[in-house]
Amino acid sequence: MSANWWGVAGERIHQIFGRISGSEVLSGIPGSAQDDFGVPYSLTEEFSIVYRMHPLIPDNYTFRRSADDQVISEHTFPEIAGPNAQEVAGRVDMGDIIYSFATAHPGALVLNNYPRFLQQFQRPDNDRLMDLAATDILRTRELGVPRYNQFRRLLHLRPAGSFEELTDNPDQLAALRRIYRDVDSVDTIVGMLAEKRPAGFGFSDTAFRIFILMASRRLNSDRFFTTDFTPEVYTPTGMAWLEGTSMIDIVLRHYPQLRPALRGVQNGFQPWSRVSVR
Repeated sequence: MSANWWGVAGERIHQIFGRISGSEVLSGIPGSAQDDFGVPYSLTEEFSIVYRMHPLIPDNYTFRRSADDQVISEHTFPEIAGPNAQEVAGRVDMGDIIYSFATAHPGALVLNNYPRFLQQFQRPDNDRLMDLAATDILRTRELGVPRYNQFRRLLHLRPAGSFEELTDNPDQLAALRRIYRDVDSVDTIVGMLAEKRPAGFGFSDTAFRIFILMASRRLNSDRFFTTDFTPEVYTPTGMAWLEGTSMIDIVLRHYPQLRPALRGVQNGFQPWSRVSVR
């Protein structure tokens, strides 16, 4: 992602000299020529399937005060979602809401970690219950997304030769054998959640390959990141903000009381520090 934005020359060179080349490889995609590669921009089905990451969503949530980390209230997801979100936002200070989410951790993208409430999900506009976990798999089959091993073959990655190459968890192995019998039949979602991840990865290497492609594609196709990424469009002040503002800067601009939780945090998208009151 850093190379997408700054190119292999890096951020430091950009800060000193600006773009040193029209090449996105050297100077990054922003400011380069817009390119649709002959195909109108769209989110592909391959991207949709790797983005089905519902296990990230916890079932339970705790809101804490940013001043002293004390618990304000605890909720299940349905209690803070949909029409209920406004009530919570009206009762809990937004700075405390941001602090609570930033110091919490998402669910792990692994098998058998799908949110319970989404397995019996009821939309606010009707009374029908749906199992979103089953729907995720059904939709990908209906839309013609290849099964896991074929998906990897099409990415020029080695397919799994056995269930054991997917997981060494005995319960998961037994379930995979019982449900699929043949490793080539494993659905892509299931395979990516079972897949042994590279060190430091939060999601599968299979998903990562698609993310890398689409991260570039979204920038290449957007004129506001390419042809029109200029001071004439954004103004010189706007360009300075775009190139010199981090997520931490944005948060502190609006909620300066959150500074204690951000001490020592280099990236605002990483877990923040819990405050302590002595």
